Amino acid sequence: MAASVDPRPDEFSRGNPAAVPQGGPAEGRAPAPAAAGERPARRGVQARSPFAPRRAPEPLMFSDTQFFRRTVFVSGMTIATALVLALIWNASEVFLVLFASILVAVLVRSPINWIVRHTRLSPTMALALSVLTLGAVLGTLVYIFAVPMAEQLGQLMSQLPRAMARLRESLREYQWARPLLLEMSHAKLDMRTLGQARGLISSTASALIGLLIVIFIGVYLAAQPRLYQRGFMHLMPKHMRPRAAEVLDEIGSVLRWWLLGRLIVMLLVGFAAGVGLWWLNIPLAATLGVLSGLLEFIPYLGPILSAVSPLLIAFNVGPDDAFYVLMLYIAIQTAEGYLISPLIEQRTVSLPPALVIFATVLLAALAGPLGAVLASPLTAAGIVAVRLLYVEDVVEQVEKLNA
Repeated sequence: MAASVDPRPDEFSRGNPAAVPQGGPAEGRAPAPAAAGERPARRGVQARSPFAPRRAPEPLMFSDTQFFRRTVFVSGMTIATALVLALIWNASEVFLVLFASILVAVLVRSPINWIVRHTRLSPTMALALSVLTLGAVLGTLVYIFAVPMAEQLGQLMSQLPRAMARLRESLREYQWARPLLLEMSHAKLDMRTLGQARGLISSTASALIGLLIVIFIGVYLAAQPRLYQRGFMHLMPKHMRPRAAEVLDEIGSVLRWWLLGRLIVMLLVGFAAGVGLWWLNIPLAATLGVLSGLLEFIPYLGPILSAVSPLLIAFNVGPDDAFYVLMLYIAIQTAEGYLISPLIEQRTVSLPPALVIFATVLLAALAGPLGAVLASPLTAAGIVAVRLLYVEDVVEQVEKLNA
C-alpha cells in the first residue's frame, strides 16, 4: 500500500519554492493556501523568496533619435537659462524699475478695492478718486515741506564736511583712533570729498524722471491689473494657469500688507526722530526726521544709515549733543524693533531678518542703491513663490506619494 503524501507544505517550506512539491493543478493538487498577511501567488508565477537577491534594473536604452532630442532639449534649456541670467544681469535696473512700478500699483490698488467694496462707485471712478487723493496728499506735503527742506538740505550738505573735519581733529587726541584716521585718509574721506556730495543734487532731475516713469507705469498697472495678468498667463500651459493665478494673487496680497506695515513704521520713526531732534535743539531737525523715516523703508540697514547724518550734525554742535542724539536713536530703534514692528507684523508680514539683510547686501552689490531699497519686498515675493511652487507643489506632493 503506497504511503499517502500530504500536498500541503510544512511551516519550513512555506514561502520557499524549492521545498514545495512540484506539480500544480494539472496533477490534481491544489495550490497551497497563503499565510496570514501574505499575498497569494498568482497562477503560473513562481513565488519569490524574500532571501533571494534582487535583480539589478536593466539600463534604460535610448534610440539615436531619442538621445539626439534629449541632448538638444537640455542644451537649449541651458542656453536659454544663461541668456535669461545675462539679461537680468545687464538690465537689472530695468527689472527693478518694473518691480517698483508693481509696488506703486499695489499701493494705488489697495484703496480702490476698499472703495469698491464699501461704496457703489465703479472701479474706474474708484481709481480716479484714489489717484487724485494720493496726488493731493503728495502735493500738499511738497508745498509745505519742499522749500524749507530744500534750504535745510543745502545747509546739511555744507555742514557735513565741517562736522567730519571737527570729528577728525577730536579723534587725533586719542591713540586708539589713529589707525582709524589712517584708514579714513586712505579712503580720502576729507572735506573735499564730502564737498563733492553736492553733486548729488544735480542728479535730482534724473531721479525725478525715473520716479515719474515708475508712477505712470504703476498707475496703468493699477487701472487694468487683470489685463496684464491674463497676458502673463498666456505664456504658460493651460493646466498651469490656475495655479499661476493663485501665486500672483498671493504675492499681491503679501506685498500689500508689507507696504502697509513699512509705511506705518516709517511714519512713526520719522515723527519720533524729528520731534526728538527738535527737543534736543539739533539743527535741521525736520529734514533729519524725514530722512530717518524714508531710510526706514530699508529694514535693519536703513536705521543705521539714518543715524549717521544726525550724529555728525550733533557732533558739530558739541560732543554732549552727539551723545544725546545717539541715545535718542538707540531708544527709537529699540522701540521699533521690540514693540512697534512685532505688533505690526502680527497683522501684516514677518520676514526672516538674516535673509532680508543678506538680500539687501547682495542686491546693493549687484544693482546699487535701488537694489538695496527693493530687497525686502523682493524677498517677500520670493518667499511666497518658493513656498507655493516648490514646497507645496513639489516637496509635499512627493511626501504624499511616498506615504
